Amino acid sequence: MEAVIAIPAYNCAPQIGRVLDEITDEVAARVAQIWVIDNRSTDDTLERALEYKRSGRLPHLRVFRNRQNNSLGGTHKVAFEHARAVGHTHVVILHGDNQAHSDEVALLLDHAEAHPETQTVLGSRFSRRSRLQGYDAKRVWGNRVLNTVYSIVALRRLQDLGSGLNLFALRDLDPATYMGFANHLTFNYELILDLVKRKVQFAYVPISWREEDQVSNARNWNIFRTALRNLALWRLGRQTSAPAPNRDYEWDEVQ
Repeated sequence: MEAVIAIPAYNCAPQIGRVLDEITDEVAARVAQIWVIDNRSTDDTLERALEYKRSGRLPHLRVFRNRQNNSLGGTHKVAFEHARAVGHTHVVILHGDNQAHSDEVALLLDHAEAHPETQTVLGSRFSRRSRLQGYDAKRVWGNRVLNTVYSIVALRRLQDLGSGLNLFALRDLDPATYMGFANHLTFNYELILDLVKRKVQFAYVPISWREEDQVSNARNWNIFRTALRNLALWRLGRQTSAPAPNRDYEWDEVQ
């Protein structure tokens, strides 16, 4: 396994240093590189990441900036395509908002190493052994309802549709499908449905999750509605979404 940790980062200046601090030396030694991918932040996220790189604590840390704001889903595409181009076999997606625990990357790597047949391993916030801290009860309920509906329709138990800590084996992903998904926050939902459709084996591992900066309920409701719409289209065999036109999925390394 040659894995890279990709950290999508957007306006998370207060958190990005903590995310990197929590990557232990043991975890860092198990991956080929660590990428911070700044998605055109308007705060000083990029500068904070560069300061951390200059500290030298993570010698194989690299900092990139998307040429366009491609949202969270588009930054997944950037990470997958660049990892594939340079020969990496796995991509750990670790969100830059410090809600997941960075040291728990090891849990996903351990599972993949112990189960050669299951190389895509997804973090679950809602398993029996998961740990939630400060997560609003309404959001827990909404996620559990969505997980249940998706599981019933997909005929596959789906414990979490969009946590911020996931390990993807590139062999399990099809660029012909994921490049056609919308770039917004429900990208991961569509990616999981595509894995189900193509009968890819994947597993869930319980993770810890903390929620300190709640987003608005209106935004959550929009995500909920989009997720249900995409599920209905998927079950009908129709295209679930489309990316924004004229996207540039290239990045520039920042020194």
